[in-house]
Amino acid sequence: MSETSFDVARNIRMTQDLQCRMLRLVSDFFTAMQENAPKAEQTEILADLEIVLLLMASRLGISKETLTRKAVMAVKAELLQEKQSAWESDLLQVLQMLEQA
Repeated sequence: MSETSFDVARNIRMTQDLQCRMLRLVSDFFTAMQENAPKAEQTEILADLEIVLLLMASRLGISKETLTRKAVMAVKAELLQEKQSAWESDLLQVLQMLEQA
């Protein structure tokens, strides 16, 4: 097996592992919410999910800056669509956080 084939196979395995971790963390988060787990536990799960998301993006060749830029665009588009939405203040907070990053 050539070194290039090995790298491709390794990347596929790592991507699959990250996908499984994402699913497990989302499941863990929903379970924690349902069971009224302490905020510290919920925060830890969300932080782990953020790490896995960044690892997945990196594995796919997507930088954190690109993710942030796309998220800003998505939030702005949502704000334009949801002018009088109950989500408006939350979306504005998220937009502010993203733009400060």
